[in-house]
Amino acid sequence: MNEKNDLLRDQRGAVLAEFVVAIVPLLTIFFVFVQLSAIAAARLRFKHAAVVGARAAAVFSNAGDNCPECEGGGGDDVNQAVRAALGSTAPKFTGLAADVTDRSSRRDPYGLVTVQVTGRYQCSVPLGRVICGINGSVPFTERKSMPHQGALYRM
Repeated sequence: MNEKNDLLRDQRGAVLAEFVVAIVPLLTIFFVFVQLSAIAAARLRFKHAAVVGARAAAVFSNAGDNCPECEGGGGDDVNQAVRAALGSTAPKFTGLAADVTDRSSRRDPYGLVTVQVTGRYQCSVPLGRVICGINGSVPFTERKSMPHQGALYRM
């Protein structure tokens, strides 16, 4: 009977059991915070990429034919500029697309050029996907505008 009472009072291993119970929620919270910070950093990179895309479109876009010696509309150049601005994180973005709206013309060579960049950021932190939804990605859309860098030509 003495052995049974000793087992009831034995405290060895209790700390380990409490640690195992407590570590799962703590790690979950930690990974969610890591994923939130990764999403916030990706959002900043995405905004920067939209500004770089708008700069590229302001120089390369020629939809209004206000630069006689320029070629094309520069859509590929804008997409390349957006990808370059994302740097090494570009593979984490899927469905990247930059749509250019050029409001400049020969009459108004300084009209606004607007770039809308869309894409999805793929979440990658374990247990952090809880906040990323079922498909594990977060959609981003940014729209930036700059005046076209055209010039008044005499015809």
